[in-house]
Amino acid sequence: MINILLFLGSYAGGIFYAILASPMFIFAVYQAVYFYNPQNRWWGSSVPNLPYSFIVVVVMGLLFLKSFGKFNQNRLFQIPQFRWMYVLLLLYGIASFYAVLPIGHNQALVFYFKLMVIISIAFKMCESDKDLNIMMYGYIYGAWYISFMAMQKGRNGAGRVEGIGTVDSPDANGLAAAIAPSVVLCLYYFWTASNNKIRLLIAIAGAFIANGIVLINSRGAFLAVALSCGLFMWHMYFSSFQRKYQKAAAVVITLAGLTGAAVIVDKAFIERIYTMTTQSTENVDQESGATRFIFWQSAWEMTKDYPFGNGFQGFNVFAPMYIPEGVDTGESRKRSVHSTWFETLTEIGYVGLFALIMMLYACYRTSNITKRALKERVDVDNYFKVIALQCALLAFVVAMTFMNRMRAEILYWCVLFIACAYNIYVVRYTANQEKASVVKK
Repeated sequence: MINILLFLGSYAGGIFYAILASPMFIFAVYQAVYFYNPQNRWWGSSVPNLPYSFIVVVVMGLLFLKSFGKFNQNRLFQIPQFRWMYVLLLLYGIASFYAVLPIGHNQALVFYFKLMVIISIAFKMCESDKDLNIMMYGYIYGAWYISFMAMQKGRNGAGRVEGIGTVDSPDANGLAAAIAPSVVLCLYYFWTASNNKIRLLIAIAGAFIANGIVLINSRGAFLAVALSCGLFMWHMYFSSFQRKYQKAAAVVITLAGLTGAAVIVDKAFIERIYTMTTQSTENVDQESGATRFIFWQSAWEMTKDYPFGNGFQGFNVFAPMYIPEGVDTGESRKRSVHSTWFETLTEIGYVGLFALIMMLYACYRTSNITKRALKERVDVDNYFKVIALQCALLAFVVAMTFMNRMRAEILYWCVLFIACAYNIYVVRYTANQEKASVVKK
């Protein structure tokens, strides 16, 4: 019953707030539907059988059109990472003409196109720091819920949590990657919360998410969280840009985090992490661990023969021709490449991989420009918000290195967050300053 009430309350309440308070709440509802995924939940039959995500997108489109003149001030092509994002979409569309799995590729292309449209509209509608916070809180809320589901479901006989994934992240590793970036955002909001009630809610959400990652037992997600949170705390302690008691807060948060980790980490999780440095004897671990580098080498060799890629799951189709005969791949030799970098390479070729790298580099560059601007304005909280967003994107990049996530929702949410921060704190701020200067003259 609690799942049904949470979903219906979030859905109806979010749309209500989007219409009467801030249109940006509609994207938070979209995020919630992504994580709730009612059609694939055990409680899904207890709610009306409606296309919930489609309804949200329609409402989003109507809200956008209602205030088109205002929202259209946000220029998509002023944002470097968006230009590269559209190049990726274009290359994926071109690959339709030679994809080895044309039906599967076209389905993936339609999903990818819809995602690009939604991300673009969300960017257009994000006008202020408040709007950006709504999106980030929406992500944390969704990550909290799926972690709550992980606790309800519990581990299976293999020590993993399966069967609670999202539409584009149905397996355990993909789900863990989807929530990993939210941990560092929880750290940021816990530190900068304006009151103790918000701080308590963020602490609860962060604890559930961390516990969810432990339960899911994903090595890639563990690395993602460790690196992103470690980098954020390093900036928080060693940065020359400080707010009052910042170093003390960094020490307290670090100690609290380590204490919490000691409480929730169990033997199964420790053993799972230990396999990152050892050879496993289980077939499933051989595929995801010991043989992964061989898959990557095979993907590189494949791309020499197919420099423009082979479309959706191009590696899976031709893998038997490139994976050495002596490699144990289990029941089938048609295996996934287990890396977004090589997934992109084998699906849309060298140019596609270059576009992906440039999209991520543009995020890095624009976020650094944003940090410099905020530092000049002595805006400490938003300066560290941008650092948190950098660390969140880093978390997903680390996780996606070990799985196929080129078209993952969360990757483009992270790109969206950084794009909005750059637009709000640099592009729009500069434009407003120039207008004010003209008025004074």
